[in-house]
Amino acid sequence: MFDKTENTIRYKWDPKTYTGFKLRFDADGAAKGGHCCFHVEDWTCRTVTNEWPCEDLNEALEVLNHFFTVDINNERERLSAWLPAEYRAAA
Repeated sequence: MFDKTENTIRYKWDPKTYTGFKLRFDADGAAKGGHCCFHVEDWTCRTVTNEWPCEDLNEALEVLNHFFTVDINNERERLSAWLPAEYRAAA
């Protein structure tokens, strides 16, 4: 599930408890030349319990794949349309 206002995609998400994983793209950080523009966040009951800053989309997908099975190639293609064109190089 994509949330445009937060630049996030949710995985294994339970909206009732606000629990699951978010893949967040830090557009402000990317615009400033930041190195870790992707963040994988583990949410439990509306609280971030862990966060993994990632240098690129592949690293972020590998982090998610550690917790549950992700087809990295298919997900990378699907998410390329999500990223703003000027930041696709960060992926």
